[in-house]
Amino acid sequence: MTLLNCWEMKNCGRESGGAKTPESGECIASIQGLGHSCWAIAGTLCGDIVQGTIAQKEGNCLLCDVYKMYNRLHGSRGKEIAKKFPQEEAAYNALVLNRLRKN
Repeated sequence: MTLLNCWEMKNCGRESGGAKTPESGECIASIQGLGHSCWAIAGTLCGDIVQGTIAQKEGNCLLCDVYKMYNRLHGSRGKEIAKKFPQEEAAYNALVLNRLRKN
């Protein structure tokens, strides 16, 4: 089974070259190559609305199919991301470490 990016799962059209990108711009998850880790970055465009900071969007993310599938601790397929997408995993780990250092 393929590990789809968030924009593929949600069919949002905000990925590079997506249907909605010319009018609304590319989502930060696509720009940063974090299609399996979108909950970890601020400013994603879920539901055509900028979601804001991590803390502001946390409630929405916890209910999302992407989070439920790819969260590294609790997701049904989270452990597969490191193996299949090592660059994304490195970026995700850097985000998490940076957040821990700030706290």
